[in-house]
Amino acid sequence: MSAFALSFLNRIFYDHHPDITFSIFLSGDSQNFVPIKVNLDTGSTFCVIQRQFAEALGIEVEDGTPQRMRAATGSFLAYGHTLTLAIEGIEWQATIFFAEDEYFLVNVVGRVGFLDRLRIGLVDYEQTFYLSAYDD
Repeated sequence: MSAFALSFLNRIFYDHHPDITFSIFLSGDSQNFVPIKVNLDTGSTFCVIQRQFAEALGIEVEDGTPQRMRAATGSFLAYGHTLTLAIEGIEWQATIFFAEDEYFLVNVVGRVGFLDRLRIGLVDYEQTFYLSAYDD
């Protein structure tokens, strides 16, 4: 068995009750960022955020690209918008979906637009994850 090493530029301590919860920042104009507490969901394909945050960013939710999302509890409609996502000084453009329903109560970051842009290491026992931009 050969050994290998990974290196990371950032470390985040997260809340764990029971989800992996931390903050990201979204911007439509790359100047005014809105902080959003999100859950890491490795089983989620997309990043889906509550409608109220689109409104805080001055975004008309229904002007985005419609996408029917499937979840364990059923399906819902969300609209995709290309925004700047930032975490720990790393920024990139990503399609973020905002739920149509104002009563959608969770914010998740998933594989497309989040995990596919980062190199991460997770030590759940210590409630810590390590991250670097994928291209570092």
